[in-house]
Amino acid sequence: MFLKRLSMIYIQIPEAHRTDALLMLVKSGLSIVCLPQKRYGVREEHLKLLKRKRIPFKKLDTSKIPMPKPSLAL
Repeated sequence: MFLKRLSMIYIQIPEAHRTDALLMLVKSGLSIVCLPQKRYGVREEHLKLLKRKRIPFKKLDTSKIPMPKPSLAL
């Protein structure tokens, strides 16, 4: 159960709602991951906030999201 709460859920938010949604998510104090192509990694708590504020989002299939490779600082 503990691991389920920590897993990321990947979503896309429509352009018309993106600014309000991201401000709300950042203000929640929980970490959010911003990925290329306007994809975001969020927690279950974030989804509850979005639903409460009636901000639309689309859940993405985790297996189809390419993770960026870390770059080494020289």
